[in-house]
Amino acid sequence: MSVLLIDAGNTRIKWRYQGDDGAVHRGGCAHADVAAQQWPAVDRALVASVHDNPGLHRQLHQQFAERLVWLSHPLLDHDHFRHCYSHPERLGVDRWLAMLGARKHSDADLLVVDAGTALTVDFLSSDNQHEGGFIVPGLTLAQQALWQNTERVRPYQDEVASEQLQPGRDTVQCVTAGIRRQQIAFVRSVLDDFTGYVPLFTGGDGEWLAVAMDVPYWPELIFDGLDTLCAGYFSAW
Repeated sequence: MSVLLIDAGNTRIKWRYQGDDGAVHRGGCAHADVAAQQWPAVDRALVASVHDNPGLHRQLHQQFAERLVWLSHPLLDHDHFRHCYSHPERLGVDRWLAMLGARKHSDADLLVVDAGTALTVDFLSSDNQHEGGFIVPGLTLAQQALWQNTERVRPYQDEVASEQLQPGRDTVQCVTAGIRRQQIAFVRSVLDDFTGYVPLFTGGDGEWLAVAMDVPYWPELIFDGLDTLCAGYFSAW
């Protein structure tokens, strides 16, 4: 059965599909450009969305009809995951799928760092018990908090953001370097306190963070989690 995997994040949509020739095809677009996408002909389209997003749901249903499977909350009875939340439906589906995907790469106790709109850290034991996590603002959210809530800290148009970690020489550089250092310090403190866990980094802003921490980067953990669902829970399609 052919399945199109779609990861609908806060700002962009990414997709992955394995063709009949075995080749893996990937793509992405802004939410506003969904209607213009030339999707492959598939038996099912499995969508992971971080929120209900009725507009996007409606657009995708128009294109896939009964072939669409919309996943906005974790499944409560999955064999490879046990919840620690008293209200499991409140766990972000992206965090849940990233943990499922991480399990495909290691049998150890895992520390899954997903750097996107929010920077999340989740702990998954070797026997698939979610042991909790942390959530802090991601790069963009942290910058926006400063731009929007401080009088003298503003994104001056003649200043350019930098990925350097050295002290900035204008406001924008000071903000971007400071926030990056803040994120590194936070993640490093978690790694130092939980040394028995194998770290796996993912997310749109995860690559620079993984490089800074000198650990591998896994860009498609959410898709790997969706693959796990296709191979198990949804195998009866």
